[in-house]
Amino acid sequence: MARTERLVLVDGSWLVFRAFFGLPSNLATRTGLHTNATFGFATMFRKLFSGRMPDRGAVVFDAPGATVREEKFPQYKAQRPPIAGELREQLAWIDRVVSANHFPMLRVPGYEADDVIATLAKRGLEMGMEVVIVAGDKDLAQMVRDGIRMQDTMKDVVYDAELVRKKWGVPPQRIPDLLALMGDNVDNIPGVPGIGQKGAATLLETYGSLDGILANVEQLKGKQKAALIEHAEEVKLYRELATIDPDVPLDVSLDALIIAPPDRTELDALYRELEFYSLLSGGDEARASDTTTSAVRCLGTIDAARAAMDALPRDRDVAVVPVFEPIAHVVRGDLVGIAFGATAGDPFYLPLTGQGDCLGDEGLALVRAFFEDASRPKAVHDAKQLEILLRRAFGPSEDDITLRGDVFDTMLASFLVEPNKCIPHRLDQVAKEYVQRGVPPLKSLVGSGQKERKPSEATCEEAASWAGQLADVVLALAPVLRERLEKEGQRGVYDGVERPLSSVLASMEIAGIRVDQDDLGAMSEEFKARKAEIEQRIYALAGREFNIGSTKQLADVLFEELKLPVVKKTKTGYSTDAEVLERLAPKHEIAQLILQQRELAKLINTYTDVLREAVSPETGRVHASFLQTTGVSGRLITTDPDLQRTPVRTPEGKRIRKAFVAPEGTVLIAADWSQIELRVLAHFSDDARLLEAFRENLDLHRRTASLLFSVAPEDVTPEQRNTGKTVNFATIYGQGATALGQILGIPRKDAQRYIEQYFEHYAGVRAWLDRTIARAHETGYVETLLGRRRYIPELSSLNSTDRATGERIAANTPIQGSAADLCKLAMLAIARRLPEVAPRTRMLLQVHDELVFEAPPAEVELASEVIRGEMQRPWSELRAPLVVEIGVGRSWGEAK
Repeated sequence: MARTERLVLVDGSWLVFRAFFGLPSNLATRTGLHTNATFGFATMFRKLFSGRMPDRGAVVFDAPGATVREEKFPQYKAQRPPIAGELREQLAWIDRVVSANHFPMLRVPGYEADDVIATLAKRGLEMGMEVVIVAGDKDLAQMVRDGIRMQDTMKDVVYDAELVRKKWGVPPQRIPDLLALMGDNVDNIPGVPGIGQKGAATLLETYGSLDGILANVEQLKGKQKAALIEHAEEVKLYRELATIDPDVPLDVSLDALIIAPPDRTELDALYRELEFYSLLSGGDEARASDTTTSAVRCLGTIDAARAAMDALPRDRDVAVVPVFEPIAHVVRGDLVGIAFGATAGDPFYLPLTGQGDCLGDEGLALVRAFFEDASRPKAVHDAKQLEILLRRAFGPSEDDITLRGDVFDTMLASFLVEPNKCIPHRLDQVAKEYVQRGVPPLKSLVGSGQKERKPSEATCEEAASWAGQLADVVLALAPVLRERLEKEGQRGVYDGVERPLSSVLASMEIAGIRVDQDDLGAMSEEFKARKAEIEQRIYALAGREFNIGSTKQLADVLFEELKLPVVKKTKTGYSTDAEVLERLAPKHEIAQLILQQRELAKLINTYTDVLREAVSPETGRVHASFLQTTGVSGRLITTDPDLQRTPVRTPEGKRIRKAFVAPEGTVLIAADWSQIELRVLAHFSDDARLLEAFRENLDLHRRTASLLFSVAPEDVTPEQRNTGKTVNFATIYGQGATALGQILGIPRKDAQRYIEQYFEHYAGVRAWLDRTIARAHETGYVETLLGRRRYIPELSSLNSTDRATGERIAANTPIQGSAADLCKLAMLAIARRLPEVAPRTRMLLQVHDELVFEAPPAEVELASEVIRGEMQRPWSELRAPLVVEIGVGRSWGEAK
């Protein structure tokens, strides 16, 4: 059977405008040529044809000059402003992109691109071709039918007739009627006053067409009827304007639209000229080899270094990139050298240690003077990392080096502008996203495999070339992200929270926390012995030995051999996840034992063994990293090791926490917020009953349980209180009746009743959730107390499951993110005040809603007073009071 030919028709004008307004306006080449529309167009064009190439196709643009519609209705598109200069200068480049792709391009005077596309689509359909129209506006949706689909590349949606109906409420052939009634702001079609899209779609569903509506107008009532009678003639003209003409007299044969393969050589040359390095045939590696900074100056004498540093400007950013080793752990790393760049393509490098003629202490003095000069703007990527390296280079002292003045961190800026993108916001990710630049990988400096070496073993010239290229990228990123920060309203969060916090976190990472390695070793051996004993019991119940860690082998034992009831299946077989085992555990001992075996394995592999391996031989302490740019809600994430997963309530978890100890002559202070997220919910919702509970210091979980079980608060049992607690937190995480029922082990209808009772009692919470979700649908994002913004692309998904996920994110993020904001504000305030009141007390950890400090006994009382005060009042406008519980002990477990 012959393959159906595919004809792809691209609405080039639509694609250009979407690219121009969808990407930062200051994307430009080093010569100042604006490129946002060109880059967006080229990217979408490449994505469009990354799979099967069409057999025929064309990119159709609107031609300059008047059209037939303007003759009929002079106001048609009259409101549109002239094309912006930044876009006009890119149009010729966009034509070159299309030409280099060997794609036919059309402009037909007197006709709009929509009419030309419709005509070609009709001809293709008549010839039996599969037709795809690449566009996103509702005008061209009227052409959708069997054999013609519309693809919106911006949203990755392909519209057939049914999807058009779902999207706009009418079938494709009624789109002109819909636009005539509701109007079209884009084309300046006024529509009928008082009739919007929903009203227009309802009328068309009832009466079939615009003609049907007008024929039955007397059946209508009120303002709708009056408006339709008054504008009956105009609305017919509006329909004519909105109707695409599929019979334009085109002197173009479909044979002229046969597509040839793109010319990669021509495309690469064009993309290099436009600095679209991420689009080159070789990707980012091509950018690394095409850099203009290959001859970075390596300044190995102090006189040359001093002259270069003195020449750095004070009126614009100076990009700074450190070279250090080992790369795996910054706290254990040593600074090798630093690249500085103030002019694109002309950075220089100072070798500070380990590379032949290094500058040593004199070079470090120059570096210190630069970083502590508040009059010099600095651009860095990961200021925390740089600060740690500098402090290590200068050694411990009463006067630690600090980064002063305007320090612009492109990593933090990228995170605040769009936290969902580029995670974890490495330089290569951010550069590709915002300036279309590749970054030379570290292996280009240190090699790989048997030839791998330390950065300090590279020559000064090699280190200079690598770091200089990175400095050039940071310099290009800084102005782009500064503008985006302002545009997104995130400059206040950057200056007031994230940037100063990075210095606090640097101090915490350097401090670390001491662990008792002997105690961890003893625990590890005990857990391994218990695990082995449980495994023998599992084998006995199974009747044979098998690999408990193998999902397939375990499933065979449980469901084929022992005939346990099947709870859930996956695509590959029976599920043996924790949820399945927990449901089987009450009646089947082997399921209980497997859960215990898994928990012990997790404790060994995640805590007792890993924590011992994480201890620095230099300090005898664990130095976790606190990540600011990974938690999209704004929460800090710990890694190397992950302390946030340390169990809290189990006996084993409490034992592990006791292995975190204070050195001789000190104690640990653990300060924990009580129910901070629920208190944030009370603030947002302004619910009188929630606020009353917190202001009167009532037990909220007991109070909710009293409501659910219709008993007096004093008669609530521990089990009932636990249910109340679960229901309280279910509101924060947007859990429905099914999820809540599974957590509580009750029927769905009972869980639904609990939810309804909760929202009936706390009506302000329901109202706030509804407002928040509705506003998120309108704007596409939610904000925290401090204005931290999170975009939620799931809300615009056509998939109902994805939209439901987006709504849960919209409900939860303001609460979780605001709790994170309050925690960060408290950390900043404590870090400012402790040196004045308790100078030997150090902040060590932030884990969930808890802060951990190390202090000499003589400072505990004063330090605790400062800690409690700042944690209880981090933000003066909070309506619900915060409560902080503080404990003191020789270990984290005792303090908890």
